[in-house]
Amino acid sequence: MRSIKFSLSKKPVNAWDAAVLLVEAYFSAKLKSDQVLDLLPNDFIGQRRASCQSLFLGALRHGHRSRAAFKPMLRKTPRPIVEAILLVAGYEFYSEPSERHPKIVHHAVERSKKLVNRFEQGFLNAVLRKLPAAIEKIDPDSSTADFYSHPDWLVNHWSQSFGEDATRELLEWNQQIPEQTIRIYDPPKRLPEFLTPTPWDGFYRISRSVDWQHQVAPLLDGSAAYIKDPSTRLASALLGPSSGMDVLDLCAAPGGKSYDMAHQMHHSGRIVAVDLPGSRVPRLRENFSKLTALGLEAEAVECDVLQLNKAILEERNLPTRYDGVMLDAPCSNTGVIQRRTDVKWRLRPKDIQECAQLQLELLIAASGFVKDGGRLVYSTCSIEEEENRSVVDHFLHTEAGSQFRLEDQSISLPWETGHDGAGAFLLIRTN
Repeated sequence: MRSIKFSLSKKPVNAWDAAVLLVEAYFSAKLKSDQVLDLLPNDFIGQRRASCQSLFLGALRHGHRSRAAFKPMLRKTPRPIVEAILLVAGYEFYSEPSERHPKIVHHAVERSKKLVNRFEQGFLNAVLRKLPAAIEKIDPDSSTADFYSHPDWLVNHWSQSFGEDATRELLEWNQQIPEQTIRIYDPPKRLPEFLTPTPWDGFYRISRSVDWQHQVAPLLDGSAAYIKDPSTRLASALLGPSSGMDVLDLCAAPGGKSYDMAHQMHHSGRIVAVDLPGSRVPRLRENFSKLTALGLEAEAVECDVLQLNKAILEERNLPTRYDGVMLDAPCSNTGVIQRRTDVKWRLRPKDIQECAQLQLELLIAASGFVKDGGRLVYSTCSIEEEENRSVVDHFLHTEAGSQFRLEDQSISLPWETGHDGAGAFLLIRTN
């Protein structure tokens, strides 16, 4: 990725140029969208960064429809940089009125002169002039997946799972630009003007025009607030930890659920968080430092959950059995596509079943750390039955699961709840 970083660091690179280079990097390097955005230089700040990010994510959000529109005009597969230009310009056609479309074409062709050869410039000029009409011709009824910019297999899968009407609502939800929400654990009587209440206690919408550095960041300095979606409240609410408990938080980084549980425990007790070594662990430790300053005992353990055992915990003088265990399992992320729009580019049909198999293994492993009578919560940010209730049912029929009963569950389907999708299940150890 050194060449991309070098290209982005050049002074003439504006937000549009950078967005094109990021789209090219996304499809060439097989990175997640947040990893691609991390390639932006430090001097990409303020409106320049915001515009670049909007163009990049917009190109991905509407990219399946743009690609379906321009594909019939292609004789061969274009270079990634050429397709990136088409996808960014395609998003601009969605977001700008039709009278501006000629200016979008002219701007794209002019900016592309530093990115492609003369032949490709002519090709782009010809395709971009036809692209708005081609996009407009895509019909939501006969070409549902293309119109809502999702892969065919995923739309067919959801239609079978939820029905066509609910699937249409889900697709419409996924294509919206997500709102940013913050959870404030002890809200002041008078809220800042850039926050508005939501239907969920403690959660507030953040104005899109907010100055993050000067208005939001100060709220996050301590442990009294956390940027998160209301769906995240479901799992910690089911576990319901209280003061003085020992809680094990598995697959914990960067620590959002630990934050919720610490406040439920009134910062009295212990949370042990476990996650794989990697780039998210420093953020977890930073968050824990804020919680321990208020009296909570908190420790992060870098370890694969499937390899975690009694000896590893004993070496750190930590409990080997817990009053509550939280397993926020890795999943397909189909409940958060509005927020992570690149999921629909990365996900493959086999991934859902492969996730379910891993989730079952993790749930069996997690169950071994629960005290008699203790509580175990299994959660995902997936809306797939295969990754939610089916995993729990399979677990209950295993030797480990025979010692548990399903006590309660919470399911969020975004088109019904108005926030991210999720599944959370409370299991009680009976012996």
